[in-house]
Amino acid sequence: MDAELRGELERLRARAYGPEADLADDPDAAARLQHLEDIERRHRADSAQIPVAEDPLPVLEEVAADGDESESEEPPARPPVVRRLRTLWLWAASLAAVAAVTSAASIAATTFAPVARTAGIAQVGTLQPDPAAETEAVTTMGFDSTGILAFADYYGLTAYAGSTQIDSTGNTAECLLLVDTADVAGMGDDNSFRGGFRYGACGAGAFPATVEFVVTPELPDGFRQRFPVGSSVQFVRDGERVGVFSDAE
Repeated sequence: MDAELRGELERLRARAYGPEADLADDPDAAARLQHLEDIERRHRADSAQIPVAEDPLPVLEEVAADGDESESEEPPARPPVVRRLRTLWLWAASLAAVAAVTSAASIAATTFAPVARTAGIAQVGTLQPDPAAETEAVTTMGFDSTGILAFADYYGLTAYAGSTQIDSTGNTAECLLLVDTADVAGMGDDNSFRGGFRYGACGAGAFPATVEFVVTPELPDGFRQRFPVGSSVQFVRDGERVGVFSDAE
């Protein structure tokens, strides 16, 4: 396989067996993965060296010689058909064994039990930044004053995204904060936050900031009308967007 096909195969295997496997929902990609793995197995089988150390059927010649003494002692010009067919099957069986071994070794090296992060959970919305929203007050939550994103009200909750310092060495992380929209106006008073509802979380490297919680009676009326009490929701930051997921859908 060339480098381009092998790269495609590795990407499809990551989607099939990785921690965020999604290939079960993409039949075309699943069929493509099976096709590429078949190509890989054939390539491995063709590359395998299968030496034939000796004639696999020396006994058949002796049986033919002893079976009828009246026949000519000269050997036939062509080998018996049975002998040739058996040789073919032995060769085919050897190729199958090599293919099975190489396939098993490949699978053992690349597969593991996948753990779906939000298996079966539907995305119900996407939050987009609101350029007109006020962001200065949210600096009291520890956000860096530059690059803060504010999102439009979402059923009584307002989301903010930005970076914050996470340790004494200056390392920062991208974070997500959800607050009750009714409390936004008072967040900057006395450089403190006096609202009720507040949930926040930060990401780490390639892992996105994710806020998830169970809907309780204390949440805004609009939010409880959209998502029933007792259900669970999840907000996942994706750059300048925030995906909303719910297990009630």
